[in-house]
Amino acid sequence: MKICPLGVGGAFTKSNFHNNYIIEVDEKFLLIDAGTTLRNSLPAAGYDYLAIDYVFISHLHYDHVGGLEELVMTRFWQFANGQHSPLKTMIIVQEKLALPLRKYLKNSLENRGRTVEDFCDFIILNNADTFTIGQYTFSVIDTTNLHAEGLISAGFKLSSDEANIVFSGDLKKLEATNILEQVDKNTVAIFQDVSFTFNGVHATLQEVLDYYPLSLHEKIYAMHYNDNIEDYEEVIKEANIQLVKKQEVLELL
Repeated sequence: MKICPLGVGGAFTKSNFHNNYIIEVDEKFLLIDAGTTLRNSLPAAGYDYLAIDYVFISHLHYDHVGGLEELVMTRFWQFANGQHSPLKTMIIVQEKLALPLRKYLKNSLENRGRTVEDFCDFIILNNADTFTIGQYTFSVIDTTNLHAEGLISAGFKLSSDEANIVFSGDLKKLEATNILEQVDKNTVAIFQDVSFTFNGVHATLQEVLDYYPLSLHEKIYAMHYNDNIEDYEEVIKEANIQLVKKQEVLELL
C-alpha cells in the first residue's frame, strides 16, 4: 500500500494544499476527501481524475468536499470516438452523511433530467459495515459532533490480515471518540489532525499526546497542521511523533 498526501494543510492553507490523500490499494486508487485545492494538488502529485476508483468523503467542509463536483463532472463528461462514455464516481460515505452529501451534489448535478445517481454510485457504510478493496477492509469511524457541534463526520480504518492504519479525520473532542478503540497490535500508523496552536475544532498537539498512551506516540502521523510548521520542529521532535509531508509517499502496509 502506498499513501500519497496530496496536501496536509488546514482549510486556510496557502502552501500545503488541503489535507487530502491518495491511497493505492491493490492497483486501485482511493481518494480520501476532495477539497477545493484538489484540481491543483492531484496533478502536482502525478494523478488525474480519471484514475480514481473510489472517493471517501469524511464531512462537508469545503477543504474536504469542495472539489468533488469538478471531479465527478470531469469523469462523467468523457468521450471516446465522439461518443459520450461517462465514468461514474464510486463514493464511500458514512450512512449519516449519505443524504446530506446527495443534497450537496444535487444542487449542481440534477438538471436536464439527470439525477445524482447518473453521476455517482454510493457505498454507504454504518459503523458495523465493511467494504473490501482487494485484500484490504475499509470501515468507518463515526465522529459526528466531535469535530464541530452539529456536523456529521467520520474517520476510517483500513486493514489487511497483517496490519492496519487508523485515520481520524478532523477531530477536536478526542476524549469522546472511540478512535483509540480502533488501535490494536497490528496498527502501524495513526493519521491524526494536529494543530500546533489553539483551535476550536481541531485537537492541539498537547491534547493528542494526552489522549494517546506514550507507547503509541511514535505511531502518530500528524496532518492537517499549520502552514508555519517549521516553527515547531523541536516540539515535534520532543513529542516523538511523525509528520506527514505534502507529496512525500509513505509505504506502510
